[in-house]
Amino acid sequence: MKITGVMTSLALAGALSLSFAAPAAGADDLWEITTQMNVPGMPAGMGSNTQQQCYEKDMRKNVTQRKDAEGCKVTDYKESANKLTITMSCPKNRSAVMEYVFNPSRTEYKGTMRMKDGGQEMLMNMSGRKVGTCDAQKARSEREQARSEREGQIAAMKAQADAARAQGEQAMKRNNEAQIAECGKAVETMDFGKLGMYGRCYRKSDDTCKSVMSSYAKTYPEVQSACTAKTAEFCKRYQTQEGFAKAGGDKNVAEACGLSADRVKASLCPGALKTESLDFLGRYCPNEAKPLAQKHCTGRDYTSKEGGKYAVLCTSYLANLDTDEARGAKTAPGASAQEKKKSPAGDAVQQGVDQGINKLKGLFGR
Repeated sequence: MKITGVMTSLALAGALSLSFAAPAAGADDLWEITTQMNVPGMPAGMGSNTQQQCYEKDMRKNVTQRKDAEGCKVTDYKESANKLTITMSCPKNRSAVMEYVFNPSRTEYKGTMRMKDGGQEMLMNMSGRKVGTCDAQKARSEREQARSEREGQIAAMKAQADAARAQGEQAMKRNNEAQIAECGKAVETMDFGKLGMYGRCYRKSDDTCKSVMSSYAKTYPEVQSACTAKTAEFCKRYQTQEGFAKAGGDKNVAEACGLSADRVKASLCPGALKTESLDFLGRYCPNEAKPLAQKHCTGRDYTSKEGGKYAVLCTSYLANLDTDEARGAKTAPGASAQEKKKSPAGDAVQQGVDQGINKLKGLFGR
């Protein structure tokens, strides 16, 4: 039987059994009732219950006057000296047939309740013994009040749970948006670290990455999709002059993308030469940059104009030849040649420039 059907039928059984927590004294009969319901798939003991019930003399009222039995009708009522049979019809294609067999003094009984919920059936065995008197009307009123209070408590708990869930969802949404934005920044700045595990596990098939990515796909599907796409975009941009330069030609990044930094560089240098991307040529393309450096990085024109158009190429090219000497060859930003000559620092800078030029001359045999 489906769980929803079981719970619906249990609710119907509760409606028909009419339990009261604290029956008041009166002219009605107080019974102690034990029920046992056996349902396939239900944990042992879940369907067993003992409780007190206050019965009115008219048994039909006992099964119809509960709030949770609204809409149910008695369609057949048969009573003899020691046997009572009640047939009930309820909304949503539910029904129940209750049979009670009393002892001669009507102080004990055994019975069954056969319930139908759509095409599914349940059987509940019952036994009861009279234990005193009660006021069914007062007990019913108290029970409905307690029921209303419980419903209020349940509603409050549900509202709190809904609020907590909504807050959690909002926090999750903000976190997801922040992570997606971070992956976007990774492409913009060519900072591979901003891609996090999505970058580290890109094109990876080891057990750790499989486990992490599988978990992310279930927990953060939007982030997983967006950041995987951004990683692919990052790797594509790495294969452009701008992206390669921003990433500093990082070989580890290339490997994470399934690329070779040397091959990417080799594919970009001819284009850089054609478009005269001088800084890129000087930093990454020594073979292509050499003729330009030989032509434009020495001589009076270079020193008088501090390198002119090709200064960036000369600086980058020289830096790649010898980083330490390149530091000495750098000129102080904003300082005039005259100012450089007046101070020890300026002398050092000028000497560095001269040394750099001499080095280039030596390399080019001039």
